[in-house]
Amino acid sequence: MKFSVGYQYPDEYSEERFPEILQDYSDSIAELYFAPGNEPGARSPAAKASGLEENEAWEILTEDIVKTRKMGIKLNLLFNANCLGAGCISKELQNRVVKITGNLMDICELDTVTTASWFIAGVLKKHFPQLEIRASVNMKLGTLEALNYASERFDGFCIQRDINYHLETLRQISDWAKVNHKNICLLANSGCLRNCAVQTFHDNLVAHLSELRQSECCMDQDPIFCRRFYADDSHKMEYLSHSTLIRPEDVHHYEDIVPMLKLATRTHSNPRLVLEAYTSGKFTGNFFDLTEPGHGIFFRGKVLDNAGITPEYWQVKSRCKENCSECGFCRKVMENALISCTELS
Repeated sequence: MKFSVGYQYPDEYSEERFPEILQDYSDSIAELYFAPGNEPGARSPAAKASGLEENEAWEILTEDIVKTRKMGIKLNLLFNANCLGAGCISKELQNRVVKITGNLMDICELDTVTTASWFIAGVLKKHFPQLEIRASVNMKLGTLEALNYASERFDGFCIQRDINYHLETLRQISDWAKVNHKNICLLANSGCLRNCAVQTFHDNLVAHLSELRQSECCMDQDPIFCRRFYADDSHKMEYLSHSTLIRPEDVHHYEDIVPMLKLATRTHSNPRLVLEAYTSGKFTGNFFDLTEPGHGIFFRGKVLDNAGITPEYWQVKSRCKENCSECGFCRKVMENALISCTELS
């Protein structure tokens, strides 16, 4: 299995630049995906989140992607925002996307652009026909009907994370992709709730965090639903029931379905840990530490011991009918694997 890895801009706490991490796992990495500077996206503007000015961020980014390309790793540019407002089909947006893509291609060869915008996909198809245009995981494409609708403008798809364990559907999609000469991948380590109705709202909120003025915000409730959900003690034991995460130990089950898994590392506190786990196919430690976003903070004093999640978990989860109220299997796994921090070996 090969992996697509999300780029992190360095900040004052970074001990190493991202290409240094990639170098140690380059044989297993197919591509690096990255957002340009402070472009709107499904995450906080990357440069601002690292405390970088626009020019400084551009210089760092271009230097790092050139180093990455020299390792033989492909490059995937992101325009994956859902929240472009009144400018979502504007000439200004078209010109900006073309300019950024063109400037990057002058510096270093790009292979793919991922977007959640039907409009941007069309712009890129027209101006850069040599690029693979990939549909973002944020588009929630998980049926053959949806893929057929989108196939006019997209060459590849990051499939809806909510069906990571729907193997029959995934194999149908895989067969369709081969027949139609499309590329597909799956997001392996999302911390999002399965089938979360608040996900698009949350993505848009996070994309604009740097613009929010605290004095103007309503602070009487937490708008991030998954955080509220797991803060409630009555929901903690449902963590595995609602998880879409593919364990490193189970990656091999997907090798005949997709050629590549996407790893969420753009805002992860320890991307090296994630790469080490997935490229080696094993992980010893706290299961909560693998996901982005992570929810371990809501299990204070407790860790979810990955060693306590037996191979039976895959066997049951991959046949799951998502009838959690009658099944209870994932809850039993949680009860066995959730231990105190002092018990983790």
